[in-house]
Amino acid sequence: MTEKQRKLRRQQLDRQIGELAPNVPPSAPQGGWIQAIREALGMTLDSFGKRLGISRQSAHQLELAEVKESITLARLRSAAEALECELIIHLRPKQPLEELVRTRAHHIARDIVLRTGHSMSLEEQAVSDERIEELIRETAEELVARKDSRLWQ
Repeated sequence: MTEKQRKLRRQQLDRQIGELAPNVPPSAPQGGWIQAIREALGMTLDSFGKRLGISRQSAHQLELAEVKESITLARLRSAAEALECELIIHLRPKQPLEELVRTRAHHIARDIVLRTGHSMSLEEQAVSDERIEELIRETAEELVARKDSRLWQ
């Protein structure tokens, strides 16, 4: 890779990392982030390995482990430091946590109420659909208020 190509790759990676909306994770380059950044910096596998205190082959295996998602956080952190990078890892809920809990509570409450409603209808004590929805809402609120362990079973 020529210096001109490396510069272009650095610019592409900078855009890919820095200009994305906060809710959109950057997709990893085909060979993984370690290889992409190492190559964009013009760092050889030999140099990368030396910075890590490992052989060229082990450095290559580390890059492959990242792609296969079998790399440990400790190794990833070491690789980031060797590349003069910062490793940032966080969990981002798919939806707001409050919404997640309430959605889950509603789902569990629906199961509880419908099971009970089925038993009642077999005993000819059926309740209206309106009342069932009301019971689901009430049960969901109780589950949330009590931090009921059934929410995550």
